[in-house]
Amino acid sequence: MPDNQIYVACLAAYNSGHLHGEWITPANDKDELQAQIDKILKSSPIEDAEEWAVHDYNDFPNLGEYPGIENIIKVQEAIDEHGADVVNAFLENWSIEDLDHVGDAYYGKYDNFTEFAEQLAHETIEGLNENHTDSTLARYFDYDKWERDLSHDYHEGEGENGTSLIFNANW
Repeated sequence: MPDNQIYVACLAAYNSGHLHGEWITPANDKDELQAQIDKILKSSPIEDAEEWAVHDYNDFPNLGEYPGIENIIKVQEAIDEHGADVVNAFLENWSIEDLDHVGDAYYGKYDNFTEFAEQLAHETIEGLNENHTDSTLARYFDYDKWERDLSHDYHEGEGENGTSLIFNANW
């Protein structure tokens, strides 16, 4: 099954005891998505079917049974731009209304939070970079406390293969 899909079900068929629906990769245009849904409803075993619901999600954030076309499009656009794992991890901490800020918040993919904290320290604190490995600061710097303090300002989400996706909480 392709990634980033939703299962759109016909409610008239469902309420009549028939399972009728289809997995679709949502279009990120309102008219195109509506056409995808209309196609499913027109092929329903129940005449004049009008109501639909999302009954399952595949690599797409769970927006509930009645997410609305606008929310589906907003998520699909974010997935197209940032990838499903980033959008899923972002929505673990923020709401769909915040989705416009995923690019502001996303900091990157790391093996784990410790790797992120160490890299950030080396990039931003003079005396910890490669040229100063024998500096007094480098000998006494407490990476564990630095990492603990960063955990208040950054959120960690799960990416592919157990990687860590880091988001700045102060976007």
